[in-house]
Amino acid sequence: GMGGLGKTTLAKKVYTDPSIEYHFYNRAWIYVSQQYSRKEVFLGILDSLGLLSEQMYRMNDDRLAEELCGQLKSNRYLIVIDDVWTKEAWDDLKMAFPKTSYGSRILLTTRNTEVALHADPESPHHLQFLTDEKSWELLCKKVFRKGSCPSELEHLGWGIARRCYGLPLALKV
Repeated sequence: GMGGLGKTTLAKKVYTDPSIEYHFYNRAWIYVSQQYSRKEVFLGILDSLGLLSEQMYRMNDDRLAEELCGQLKSNRYLIVIDDVWTKEAWDDLKMAFPKTSYGSRILLTTRNTEVALHADPESPHHLQFLTDEKSWELLCKKVFRKGSCPSELEHLGWGIARRCYGLPLALKV
């Protein structure tokens, strides 16, 4: 989905959910974006998992991918790869993750439907724009401490909520 729709926010809610933390002892979060370095991504994941050693900084990205794959092979893990822009970026990174998963999951966020389908043709979750009602609820929650709008501001507030066209980020800022 487009920027501001809540992909990263939803991924964070999943990642920090206590039942997820319990189920996936090994968890890592890495932000990729348009400009990324394979080496930095792999080092970041290893660091998040508490597996980073001094010698890994001297390894090239292919060796780091092998190291990461080896470390993950016998463990159940959740890795969030946030903001992947191209199919090539996913192809660049996926070699570091074992083929056998033991219930492990990789959660990938992307603005590009083609990337999501390329990574997993069966399970992309497409976020929808908020309805006017949900936009209004979010606006009230963010603006008013108790979540309820004073009646004299309701008309103005509804107008603002509608002008955000269902984008949660527009409502938050």
